[in-house]
Formats: sequence, structure tokens, C-alpha cells
Amino acid sequence: MVLAGMAGYGKSTLLSAAAHRMPFDGATVWLTLDDVDKDPVHLVGDLLEATGRAGIDAVSEPLQHLRDASLRAEPLALVDSLLEVLYDSAGPILLALDDVQHLSGSPAATAIIDHLLRWVPANLRVVLAARVVPPLRLQRLRLEDRLTYLSHDELAFTPEESLAAVRAGGLDSDRGTVNAIHEATGGWPAGVRMAILASRHNSAPGELSLQLRRDHALADYLATEVLAALPTNLRDFVLDSCLDEQVCPSLVDTIRGTTTAESMLEQCLAAGLFLSRGDITAQGQWYHWHQLFAAHIRRRLATEHPDRAARLHAASATWWTPIDVPVAVGHALAAGDGETASAIFADGWLELYLKGRVDAVLSAVARLPHVSAHCSDAHLAKALTLVHEDRLGEARAELDSARVTAELLPESERGRLAERTALVELFVIGGDLGLAVAAGSGSTLLDTLDALNTEATGADPVVRASVQVFVGMAEARLRMSRDSPLELLRAAARTAEGKGLTALELTALAETCIPAIEEGRLTEVHDLAVDVLARADARGWVGLVTLAPAVGFLGWLDHWRGNLRESRTQLERSLSMALPFDRELRGLILNFHAHSCLSLGDLRAARTSAAEIATLMASGPTPSWWRSMLDGLEGLILCSEGRADDAVALALSVPTGTQYSLAGAHRATVLLRARRPTEALAELERAADSCALVHVDTLSRCIEAEALAALGEEDAHLALERALAAAEPDELWGPFLAAGQGLRDLLKLHLRHGTSHPSAVTQLLGRISEAQQPHASAWGEQLTDRERVILRYLATNLTNTEIADAEFISVHTAKTHIAHIYRKLGVSNRRSAIRRAAELDLY
Repeated sequence: MVLAGMAGYGKSTLLSAAAHRMPFDGATVWLTLDDVDKDPVHLVGDLLEATGRAGIDAVSEPLQHLRDASLRAEPLALVDSLLEVLYDSAGPILLALDDVQHLSGSPAATAIIDHLLRWVPANLRVVLAARVVPPLRLQRLRLEDRLTYLSHDELAFTPEESLAAVRAGGLDSDRGTVNAIHEATGGWPAGVRMAILASRHNSAPGELSLQLRRDHALADYLATEVLAALPTNLRDFVLDSCLDEQVCPSLVDTIRGTTTAESMLEQCLAAGLFLSRGDITAQGQWYHWHQLFAAHIRRRLATEHPDRAARLHAASATWWTPIDVPVAVGHALAAGDGETASAIFADGWLELYLKGRVDAVLSAVARLPHVSAHCSDAHLAKALTLVHEDRLGEARAELDSARVTAELLPESERGRLAERTALVELFVIGGDLGLAVAAGSGSTLLDTLDALNTEATGADPVVRASVQVFVGMAEARLRMSRDSPLELLRAAARTAEGKGLTALELTALAETCIPAIEEGRLTEVHDLAVDVLARADARGWVGLVTLAPAVGFLGWLDHWRGNLRESRTQLERSLSMALPFDRELRGLILNFHAHSCLSLGDLRAARTSAAEIATLMASGPTPSWWRSMLDGLEGLILCSEGRADDAVALALSVPTGTQYSLAGAHRATVLLRARRPTEALAELERAADSCALVHVDTLSRCIEAEALAALGEEDAHLALERALAAAEPDELWGPFLAAGQGLRDLLKLHLRHGTSHPSAVTQLLGRISEAQQPHASAWGEQLTDRERVILRYLATNLTNTEIADAEFISVHTAKTHIAHIYRKLGVSNRRSAIRRAAELDLY
């Protein structure tokens, strides 16, 4: 076994515990190595001495002869003789070799250990403990599955082990304190022990990390156990390279003015310091210092070499600025340069915000100096955050402060600040006065930014893309036009992609989902929404609020596809993400949430969502067509509550103003449910030219088909065929599934009547009858699910080959299913199967 880990990971403690657990007939040979053991003669002599002190009676006499000859014999021969002696011992033996790192640099000494490991007796178990394992030949043991290797990752405490250590240390701490200890130490056992001691004096979890970073006992431990053992050049390197917990050679070489950082970092790894390898990125190989080790090294550097620390921090700020603004700000502040820190923040906060790192923005704002030439951007960042929290009064105050402090900036920089100020102003206007007003202001701002692009300086592309997203979003929510929102949003997505602003790009793409409905390619929009959310999930942005439109679209599409439970789940998730001031999006989501709940039979939830829409309409400006949207929803709810007369009265009221795209279809549905098919058809005729959206067309044609069927009109089949043609490309089966029994009966007849969509009708009938499985006693052996699907095709004029193509199976498989159907129904041909299935109500 190999125990490999840095100082304080409990290697010697673990070895000692293993020695104490040896059985009564066993023995432990313990040897703690040091630099003199690099000499193989000295190493073998120490090994013989340790074996002699282990108290193994059977080997005492021959072992004395070996010790007498240890200075004259060849070391490897002595090891062979020692192994022969140990072969004669019947009991189990543990050979513990501690601090094996001292053998590094001595091939002769490591050859002794290799030889011992190769020929070790079966009753002897060898455990090597080292901060860094020297180059031993361990691969043979690995291949033979005879080696267990525990590194510092395995030696570190788990949260449960940290809890056990705290309890064993006599602390009756709550879970918050224990979690703080574990997080601050990363499970480093020595750090946990130090934290326990520190917690006895102050048990506040929030202060524990800071206490440990300032703990003198821990600092002394690291100084004596780690730094004191390092050569001067490596110690200086460690002092310089621990400014950050994560470092790469490029960073360290930049701040030190060298080209040797990579080899020096590898030396730190070889020396068993608190360093581990991380990921490889565009900046190269990254390394991770243990957070407590790095904190104490930084403190030591700042205390002993303050001028050197300031220079290193200033250089780090320059290196980090294009990579991570908050880190760069922190280094500039550590260098004592608040003005540079503010300038770095001013240049990068908006991009940082658009990447979804709001917490990082606010953290940087809290650390910046209150008086600075660039403090206007801190006010703007706070204002934008306050808008998202629907704290508009405070946001306006921050915006006013930004304008006042802008006077501190030189004239050359005021233009860019004015652009960012105008962007934040848009959000404030949207929350305060509504999207319609904000959209007008945004369009004007876009014209200004476009004019700037013709000049030498040009507009900030990040600001321009952000304004495009805002205006596109506003126009889409208000249905101000069809093409303009998509053009703006897609242009913004391209700009954001080019600038590497993934969060802004995904926001723009998510916003396209709603206006893209009017293009009619709903499956393509579905795939886009799924891709946007998957890319966000891959970056850990599961709750990025600006992606609410994509989630809402998926819930909307599930509603139209008849996946009602999935629809309700997605719409509720979208509601939880939507920003408080985004009344327009909330209203749209609440509308379809109510419809899905209504279809699921949850009248109470539908009523609640309808009431929230009414509250939104009363609380501020909303689109004019919301009135007809809410009336249509109210009528359907009244129908479900059995209040048909009230529902009809609402449906027959004369509509005024701009109408919701589905308003006519909803009024027709109410009239049809009230058994007034002629008036339902008249309502559909009145609304026919108002909207050409595919989902509206599907629902309208379904209502028309059912109304015509109720009147006994043959044209019902033509209307149903049109509904199927509209629905099939995007599988919009919801209107068919939610329709009354009249449309379901018409679907069964439609197969015999003849259709260009037999597969669609078959799928619909299958979903309608899923809950109506017949009992086996009624007709003998029951059909399988697949056979029930094939049975429905038999009522069409499709050939066996066409049935196989529709179901993506072979012709042979289709014929096999048909043969089974004939046998189970007791028939011999298709006509008889259709008749028998109709008798048993299997369609």
C-alpha cells in the first residue's frame, strides 16, 4: 500500500493505527526514513535495526548475524537474506516505511525498496507513506492487483468524517459550523484539527474561514513543516505564485518576469507541496493551491515583503483583466490601486453581467472605493440589479447618482458611459412605464447607436446587442410587428456570439422562441429552445432568468401537443424564472398555465392563474388584446363550472379593440359546448381572416369539424382533413384530444371515409383510447399495444407495405402482427377484422 499526501494528511497517524490493529501473533516493523537513508548501506542497516526491534522471536538469532555483517555485505544480498529470515516467521508482519520521499534522488536506495517489494513474503505487508512517492517500480504490482494507492484526495476527510473529528475533538457544534470547517479546510485533516481548536474560542461559522487564514498555529505549522524544508529558490517561487488559488504558468511567468514557471510548478508537485493539477484551458495547464496554504502564503508575503506583494498584485491585475474582471479588481485593490480597480470594473462589468455573473458584479461593487472617477459604473450595475428585483425607486436613485458622478470622468470617456446609462434607463422605463414606452425609447437609442457606428469611434457592440435584445423582446411581447423582433434578436445573438458573450447570445435566442411562433415552424423552434437550455445547463446556468421564454415556449408547445402534465410543469418553471417586472411574459405564461390546468380538470388552479392575469392588468399598462385573451379564458372556465348561460353571454358580447389571436376560437368553443354549432361556425367565419397561425388554424378547423358533424354536414370530413394537415407537421394533437365526443367519433369514421393522414388518425385514436382497455373476458385473448396500433391501420386503405413504412417496421413484421390480430379476433381477412373490432369497440 502507498499513502501519498502532503503534510498534515494523517499518513503517519493512519500507519500507527494500522500497527495497533495487528493481531496478537503479528508484529510491526517501523522505519521512519530521513536523508541519510539515501545511502543504501545505511538504509539496509536501519531496516535490519527496525526489524530487530519488532520483537519477532523466531528471527532474533539469524537477524543478529545479518546485523553484524551489514557493513561488509552487499546491500541487495542483505535484503535477500532478510527476506529469507522473514519467510521463517509464521505470523503476519506489517512493514511500515514512513517519509519515503527522502529517498528521492537516490536510484540505489529506491532499488533496495523495489527489490524488497518484488520478493516480499506472503506474510509480509508493506506500507509506504510519502509526501511525494519517489520513482519506484510500482507498475508490476498495479498490474498484478497487489497495490492499493491512496492519495491526498482519498486521505482528505469527507463531510461526515469532518463531523466525526469535530465530535471527537469535544465540540458540540451545529451542522453549520461543521460545514464551515469542512469547506474552509477542504477536508485537510491537520486543517480540521486547527479549525477545531479555533472554534473553541469562536464558533461563528461565518468567521471561521477568516480565523483559519489568520491562525498563528496553522501558520507556524506550514512554516516549519513545509516552507522551512524548501530550498531558497523554490521558497521564493511559492511566495510569488500563491497570489491566486488557481494559477497557470503564463500567469506566474507574467507577474515574475520569468519563463520557468511550468518547471517550477512541477517541482512544487514533486516536493509534495499543497498543489494539484487542474484543467487545461486556452491559458494552458492550471494548478490548484490548497486554499488555506495559499491564504497563509499570501499573508506571509504581505507581512514580510509588502512592496513585492504590491508589485505582484498589480501585474496580476493586468494579466487577469481580459480573463476574469472580479479577480483583476481584487488584485488591483490588493495592490492599493482603487482607481485602477474601478477602471477595470467600468470596462468589464456589463459583459460580466450579461454572462450571468450577477453575484460577482455585486461583490466587486461592494469592494470598490466610494469616490472614484469610474464609480458611475458601480451605480449603474447596482441600478440594473435593483430593476431585476423590481425595486424601481432605488434603481432610479442609483441611476441619478451615476449621472452625477459621470462629471468626474474625462470627456473622452463620457460617451461610452452615456451608452451604458441609456441601456440601464431602458430597463427602468420598462419596469416603471411599461414595455410600449420602453420600446419607443429603445428604438430611438438604436438609431443613435447606428449613427455612432458610422463615426470613427463606433458604438459599444455589447451595449448595442443588449438594446437590440430589449427592443426585440418588447416588440415581440406586444406583437408590434412580425419580422422586426426576430431580425433584432437574431442580430443580437450573432453579435453576442462573436464577442463570446454566451449568456447574452442564449438570452437573445431564448427571446426568439416567442415571435418565431408566427413563422409556423414550431418543431424547429422546439429544437432551438432545447439547445439553448442544454447549453445553459452545461455551464451551470440552470436558473438563468433570461431563459424563461425558452422554457415557457416548451410548456406552450406541450399544451398544443396534448402533453398537459409536462406543459403544466414547464410553464410553472418558467413562471418561477420570469422577472417580476416582466408583466407581459408572465401574462402569456399564466394564460396557457390556466388552459393546461383546465384541460387537466384543475379548475381551482385555472381560476388562480386567471385572477393573476386580471391583477397584472389592473397594476399597470398591458397590451390591449389581453382583454379578449382573459375573456376567452373566463368563458372556458365558466363552461367547465357548468355555468353555460354565463359563458355564452360572454362569448356573444361584441368584441372591441385589438383581438387575441385565439379569441374567436375560444368563443366558438364555448358556443359549441353549449350545443349551438351554427353560432360557433359563424364565430369562426368572423375570425377567419384575423390570424394565420398554425396552432390557431388547427384549433379552428377542429371546432369547425365538430360543429359540422353535429349538424350532420358531410363537409365535416373536409374540415377534419384540413385540421390534420395543419397539425401533423408539428404533432399539434392537443385540440383533437381536448375536443368533445363528436370529434372523436368523426375520427373513427374518417379512417373509413379516406384520409391523407392515416398515421396521424391512428396515433390520435390510440391516445384517446389509452384509458379504455377492454377486458379479456369480453373477446378472448387480448391484443398487445403494437397489435392495437396495427389494427387501426386495417380500417384504412393502406397496403401492408405502407403500414410497415408508417410504423418504421419491416413488411414481414407487419404481416406477423396482422396474422396475430386475425387469430385473436377469430377472423380470416381484413374486412372481418374491421367489423369485429368495431363490435368490440377496439378503435
